[in-house]
Amino acid sequence: MVNPGDYLPSDEDIDVEMLDSDTELSKTLTAKTKPTVTYESDSDFEEPKPKRGKPAAKRGTRGRGRGRGRGRGGTARAAKPSTDVEDEDAFDAPAPKPRGRPRKTETDTPKAKRGRKKDGDSKGKAQMTLDECNLAPKEPSVDPTQIAELAQKYPDPYWRELVNGSQDRIDIIDDEHPLELLPYTLTDQMAITGIALSPDGTMLASFGSTGCVNIWDTDTFECLTTLRDAAEPNIDEFFVGQFTPNSEYLVVGGKLKDRKRWSEADEDNHIMPCPLKIFNVVTGEVVARLDGHSEEILCVKSVVYKEENYLVTTSQDGYIRRWHMDSDWVVLKESREITDGITCMSFTVSFIPNTGNRYFIAATDDHVTLMDLERCMIVQKFDPIYSSYCDCGKFIEPVEEPVYQKLQLTNASDEARDDAPAAAEQPLPEPTGPYAYFVTRGVELLDAENNTVSSRPNTCTLHRLVYPTEPDGKFELQEIRRYHHEEYLSNSWLIRIASNGRYLLAPTLNGQVFVFHLATGQVTGILRDHEAIEVRDCKFHPTKNLMFTCSDDGTVKVYRSTQAPPKQLVDGDVSMEPIVDIQRSEVSESPKTATGSPLASLKDGIKSMAVGTLGSSVTAEPDSS
Repeated sequence: MVNPGDYLPSDEDIDVEMLDSDTELSKTLTAKTKPTVTYESDSDFEEPKPKRGKPAAKRGTRGRGRGRGRGRGGTARAAKPSTDVEDEDAFDAPAPKPRGRPRKTETDTPKAKRGRKKDGDSKGKAQMTLDECNLAPKEPSVDPTQIAELAQKYPDPYWRELVNGSQDRIDIIDDEHPLELLPYTLTDQMAITGIALSPDGTMLASFGSTGCVNIWDTDTFECLTTLRDAAEPNIDEFFVGQFTPNSEYLVVGGKLKDRKRWSEADEDNHIMPCPLKIFNVVTGEVVARLDGHSEEILCVKSVVYKEENYLVTTSQDGYIRRWHMDSDWVVLKESREITDGITCMSFTVSFIPNTGNRYFIAATDDHVTLMDLERCMIVQKFDPIYSSYCDCGKFIEPVEEPVYQKLQLTNASDEARDDAPAAAEQPLPEPTGPYAYFVTRGVELLDAENNTVSSRPNTCTLHRLVYPTEPDGKFELQEIRRYHHEEYLSNSWLIRIASNGRYLLAPTLNGQVFVFHLATGQVTGILRDHEAIEVRDCKFHPTKNLMFTCSDDGTVKVYRSTQAPPKQLVDGDVSMEPIVDIQRSEVSESPKTATGSPLASLKDGIKSMAVGTLGSSVTAEPDSS
């Protein structure tokens, strides 16, 4: 079929070349045809293909992914070879494409359509000036005065919950206050990718590849109930979730796979559009299903903005979506995308402190992006932080003022980052406006030789975000220091960090969790209790002396902070006040939810419905170690 506008050659001798999957037919043609036009691809992943039958050359790849073909192939934005090279064998084989939209460049915008000139009009119509258009003045993208008003009217306590938590929470982690593994192991049959605490901390939800959510009591560590979508005909895998403010519902996201269709590229079942599912915690029913993402959901956040309820989700499809929810957090009012047509992967979101929950920063591709929740628009993009992915970022409130450290170059390719201070002693300039601290982690490109070692050491990074002081001003993201240890191996994406304001928990791909001191960068502890596989998530409890980690080994580990025995005094030593050791009874005797409160009634309902439903596959059992 010939479509309107298709180019049709003349009836002279025409060269024809036809190709199908089984046979190649070609005829030598010598006619005058339309000159060949070479089109530039808008994808960094589409490169010239090697000759048919030639072996594909091995290329460098991204860091390890979330299992089964999850890593992005290819090197970082390599320049395409010139098309006038005669030897096609010199070209590398094309890198495998990721699912979702390929990353584009800022210049990949559609060309304006050309209008047809009127007869006799050789110059066309004169264009109007901006003054003649009489357009309304543009509202500034960032207004410091408006931000201050929002912050005062709508305070945002989320990012400070650990700093302002109970005195029983974990504060110090070092040789004198080590973390002790409690004799409980919360298990599932497959990988546990994420965990979430209820607003008051009495329940812990774990999200796993079995397609179920287990809810645990943080006092007794027993499984209260298991949530599963029994009506789902396909295969659920849950990655993330969050309780609603009253803990009545749990919003869950992850992956949905076609039970009857196989994907050779992923070596797994075919990925389907992935919905958000809202479970009633007591009844276990799915009370709402929100469709919008075409691939895996990697983060979900609930937030209240101007007294309205919103959910914000990120996905491997590259989109960030805002869901405007009714007062019950179940009924959807409206859903909108925040997209630029460039982002390939969106990982996590964290709301900027003291902005009334209007602005947030998202970890996207190899950098972070500042976005406006109200307008559903991108405000500002920052320079790349890691060579492959920046897959986690969150705002923190340091208990101690961090010590600035000069950026250390790790290889020749880093010399392009000439914005580093000239000397380690040179401090950062004083901030010109309000600021907040932001911590990230990321993944580096793999070594091109054997694709097993990252091209740069894995690090976490502490930043200072300085707010603008003038309308339409720019935010400034300043690097304070990087956290690294020679044994810190974390070149696998979909790993989340945590901080209590004094320390940074940084999981690895080999079953360890590093504890970095935020102010100095020193390693004050290393946890080695998981199997040698990815540790995916970690959480400090805001009010109890508890810390949780989860892993692809199918377990959640529970820790508490202890006090090392005081040293024996010798002659000349100064006597110190006796330090009371934190006993196990403090864990079990932590403050309970008030009798008659909504959450207490909720837990009673869960326990009554969970009787007889727990199987051997979901257990909270003493740890033999």
